[in-house]
Amino acid sequence: MINICILSLGLNTLLTLLLIAKDLENGGISDRPDDAVDIYHTYFGVAGLSLLEYRGVKAIDPAYALPVDVINRIILNK
Repeated sequence: MINICILSLGLNTLLTLLLIAKDLENGGISDRPDDAVDIYHTYFGVAGLSLLEYRGVKAIDPAYALPVDVINRIILNK
């Protein structure tokens, strides 16, 4: 699904859409600019930034939508 979005929108457009929907004052991400932020869009917005390898965002496991280090520690016992 993400590959289809990247191909149709382009990486820069997808990053721009995620970043313009963030609340600079209080934090969080909304579904569109100037809307109220919520936990759903914030969580999956940050997950999207991670999958797009945005600088400063931890890598997540796409199957679990959890940080790779958490998956390694809890599920894979590494």
